[in-house]
This record gives sequence, C-alpha cells and structure tokens, in this order.
Amino acid sequence: MALSPSESTLEKILKIQTELTVVNPDIPLLLDLITLRSKELVSAEGAVFELVEGDDLVYRAASGSASNQIGLRLHVSGSFSGLSLQSKEILYCVDSEEDNRVNREACRVVGLRSMIVVPLYFGLEVIGVLKVFSSKPAYFHENDLHTLNMLSGTMAAVLHNAYRWAEREKRLQSMSYLASHDTLTGIYNRSAFYDYLRRGIARLQSNSISLTVVMFDLDGLKQVNDTFGHAAGDFYISQFAKRLSNLIQDHDILARLGGDEFGLILMSPDPKESILSFLSNIMNIVEGELQFESQSLRIKASVGVAHYPEDGGELESLIAKADERMYENKRDRKKNQ
Repeated sequence: MALSPSESTLEKILKIQTELTVVNPDIPLLLDLITLRSKELVSAEGAVFELVEGDDLVYRAASGSASNQIGLRLHVSGSFSGLSLQSKEILYCVDSEEDNRVNREACRVVGLRSMIVVPLYFGLEVIGVLKVFSSKPAYFHENDLHTLNMLSGTMAAVLHNAYRWAEREKRLQSMSYLASHDTLTGIYNRSAFYDYLRRGIARLQSNSISLTVVMFDLDGLKQVNDTFGHAAGDFYISQFAKRLSNLIQDHDILARLGGDEFGLILMSPDPKESILSFLSNIMNIVEGELQFESQSLRIKASVGVAHYPEDGGELESLIAKADERMYENKRDRKKNQ
C-alpha cells in the first residue's frame, strides 16, 4: 500500500500546481518547467518529457543528467513509455538490466537504471509521457509514484489548455509543432535542432552528402536591451532569424537554441570550401542596418562552423567544435573593433 505523502510533499505539489497554472501558456516553457520540477520533487537525477509524434516518442524537454539527450527519438512500440501509454498506468522499472519490459539499449544510452514513467492524458487525448530516472537501481519508492501521479492531472490539463489557447490564437497546427518551434521567431527550437542533427548524422551512413553545423551568437543584444528595451531586443532576435531563414534552403534546419544563440544544420553534396563561401556570403547579407521604430540598430553575429565527420563523429563533439570556433570568432571580432 502506498504511504500518504508528507505535509511538506503536499506543500511542494501545491506550489508546483500553482506555478504551472500562472506561468505564460507557452508549450516549450511549460515542458521545461514540468521536467525540472518533477526531477526536484522526487530527487531524481534526470527527467524528460516525451511527446508522441507519429510512431515515435521524442524528448522535447529534459533536465538534470538528461539535458544532453534532448531531441532523442525512440519508437513507441517496444518502449517502456509506450507500454505506459498503452496501459494508461504509471509504471516503475526497478532495474533496467533486469526488466524485460524496457528497451535496455536505450536505457544504457541515457544512462538510467531505474525510472518512473507517467502517462499524461486529458480525457481521451494523449499528451505525452513524463519520465524521471536515476543511474542507480531501485532508487525510487512507492511514495514517489503516488506523488507524481497526484501531479499528473494538473500537468496534462495545463498542457492541454496551453495548446487550446494557442490553437485559438491560430499559431499552430499541432502540439508537436508547438513543442518543436520557438515562440518568438517561429523557427525550430533546441529540441528540434538536436532531433534533426541526430537523424542527419544517422542518414550519412548511407548517403554521400555532407553535414555542417553552424553556431551563431548575436553580438550586442544586451546593449540593445539595456539601451532600447526588451521589445527592441526581441525585434533584433526575430529579424536575425527572418533574414537568415530567407537565405537558406528548405531542407536546411535553422533553430533558436536559447537567448541569442542559434544553430544551423546544412546538408549538402558540395565541398567544404563551397559551404564556407556560402556562409560568408549570407552573413554579409544578414548583418547590417535594422530600423526599430525611430532607432537604428545593426545586426552582428559571431559564427562557428564544424563539419562531420572531420570535426567530430558524435553529436556532442561536433557541437562543441562549432561552439569553440564561434567563441574564437567573437574574440577576434572584438580585437578588430
């Protein structure tokens, strides 16, 4: 029999429920908040929110030790989360190395041994799956299942209502669109960027095209915010995204990774020299004067480029190299000012 949650746990649940109901009804923001607070609530090492997209479950939000797994895509069939959705029951895996219900290889990739998965439904509508986990077997207790189950109704209702609100605003076509796009700019967000990058690397195994990762960091955004206000800063960000979007091909992936950081994935059969020349040409067009109300702004961005596989055979190393070169570019630009 499950023990009743302690008074302090009930207070935490109430605080989280209140926080979820008063926060801005933005799907990516809510997903981040849900994973973070759920992890904290049961003292888990990591937490993820898996959104159903066709036959897959996609990590659209992740916190703690799961942060680097954002965008991970798994098949619903054969997964522990899929079993939870099918049964509509909260499930507990005590040890992934001993539990035949789980995808053992996927658990090893994420680095988990025990986990709780919570299916989120609003009526008959499937919202997704919340998963909290630990690298230690038998880490969670029965009370943790009861605690998360108490919070599940609120989480599902808040996400459902946020989706309906956005639908009324005619800003989306589906929950998966909201979860994979940046609200301010309308381009892809961090989870979509990592999802597409993982799939792009996988496709290269049987394709002659090359893959290039480009990282951008807007220069001077803080100064724009401090001088002209955050409305000007938002305009600065959105115009950079708009200008760059207009210059890339439909199959290229541009995403806002957070704040003033952007990422671009280029899939092309062209040699590296041609790709670098293309990037140089489009940045000459993107950077330049911008009029905000009566104020004149100037878009500037530092850029870092990494090519697969010579600069990294894994997602993390590829991004790290592009980041490193982007910061080198930023330092060089400051020296030449």
